[in-house]
Amino acid sequence: MNSLLDPSFDYTPGMATDIQETFERVWRQLDEREQQDLSDVDRDSLWLECDSDLVDSASVQILGVRRSGLGVEMIEFVCPHCNGRHESLRFR
Repeated sequence: MNSLLDPSFDYTPGMATDIQETFERVWRQLDEREQQDLSDVDRDSLWLECDSDLVDSASVQILGVRRSGLGVEMIEFVCPHCNGRHESLRFR
């Protein structure tokens, strides 16, 4: 994005701006940013109480899953670090 102080900045008066095109561009840029962010984040993680670490849910033995009315999942599992039973929200 060019700065207003940049001499190459091409100013478009508000009355000449195509608002629909502007919003489509903004939504497209936000979608691209979200896709980049999601590729770097572990999308299925559990929090370990014993050492406050996040681990991939595939790396633990899951003992049970509870779902609330709001769609929140609580996972009971065997901790790979301390072999104790833990319960955590599933972070997606």
